[in-house]
Amino acid sequence: MGLFAFALVLAGCDSDGSGMEEPSNTLTQVVSNNNDLSTLASALQAADLAETLGNENATFTVFAPANPAFDNVDVQSLTDNPDLLRDLLNFHVVQGEALTASDLQGRESVTTVEGQELQIGSENGTLTVGGVPVSQSDVEASNGVAHVIGGVLIPESFPRRVSYDLAAQSNSGVISSGVEGTVTFWEYNDSQTLVTLSLDNGPTGESVSHPAHIHNGNASEGGGGIEIYLSPLDGTNTENDANDGTSARLVNRSFDNLAGFNGYVNIHESVDNPVVVAQGNIGANATGTLGAGLSLVDNPTMNTKELTAQPNEGAFSNGVPGQLRLRELTADQTLVTVRLDPDDDNNFEEGPTQGSLQEATVSHPAHIHGSGGAIQDYLSPVDGSDPRARSSQIVPNSVLNSDGIYVNVHESAAKLVNIVSQGDVGSSSGGSGGY
Repeated sequence: MGLFAFALVLAGCDSDGSGMEEPSNTLTQVVSNNNDLSTLASALQAADLAETLGNENATFTVFAPANPAFDNVDVQSLTDNPDLLRDLLNFHVVQGEALTASDLQGRESVTTVEGQELQIGSENGTLTVGGVPVSQSDVEASNGVAHVIGGVLIPESFPRRVSYDLAAQSNSGVISSGVEGTVTFWEYNDSQTLVTLSLDNGPTGESVSHPAHIHNGNASEGGGGIEIYLSPLDGTNTENDANDGTSARLVNRSFDNLAGFNGYVNIHESVDNPVVVAQGNIGANATGTLGAGLSLVDNPTMNTKELTAQPNEGAFSNGVPGQLRLRELTADQTLVTVRLDPDDDNNFEEGPTQGSLQEATVSHPAHIHGSGGAIQDYLSPVDGSDPRARSSQIVPNSVLNSDGIYVNVHESAAKLVNIVSQGDVGSSSGGSGGY
């Protein structure tokens, strides 16, 4: 039954024949009884809001996203985060008033249960809320009114993320059929975004690290220059669950900047053989999938630990000094960043030089080791051709809280025996600053 037909069923002749009788269904029943609103109905249940909107002693105005509004929303990520989901849905609800379309047209904004203002407007004669058109207005209920809308409303306080698919690319390298993956932008603060990469089937099993970049332009046009270096993906050791085929990098771009950026992402086979194994448009060139962002801790701590150069018999025989930066993300996750200082000037490649890593044709794998020497977690390799000589990974706090752990940075995936940098993860020396 369509929404319009369902609205008509709600009304009928009253007992004395004088007109239309009052609706008998609550807003929760209106939503749950309509197939066009089934995704919203499930979300209300997951957020424990179904009972609230079923309260006969309260009055609400609900802006109800129809099912197609969720096509580009990672609903699972929302239901996995009920507190965030509740905030999101409360941005669709006004309490204390049953506002009809005519009531709304006389207002510039309404205050939602979430606490923020929702702008009311008009576009080509169609009523809009938060810039989203109303497709069906004045669906009456016994405790209020619903208006069906064509999009999901996002409050400013909601931590956002958006993901884009990366398609496998046929190539002449060792991974000739390419790999599939995902790039995700996580809102971090007003000027920084956390960018993560993941491979659909985990590490590739090749003895290389896979560098990745954000390029200018559209992927179909090709040839766009590198705009942002991302953290490479470690292709090795498919048998070790500590390597999950992911990487992370905190970049100095706002979420809105990246979500609207005219660009695409390339993942390559290796620094030495940079054939493209995965590729996908982002930002202005693609429709991403919105999801729940990170529940970031307030006032995160950031600790610094020195990595000392390790003499070895490899191509970087003197080793490379560096730092390990640990920044709190969530209650149970930390962003671990390896920063190398190839020319030992204590700038950590904020300047114009790359020292001994200048145009290095390898990436440098890094791992967190336990007291017995076993790898506890794979950090993202450092791209030897990256002018900033750094990489990051999201690590569970349970790993970092283990006793006797330390970090090794190696020459390459093929020459893990050569350790170029090393340091304990235990007590830290403090620190501040960006990445």
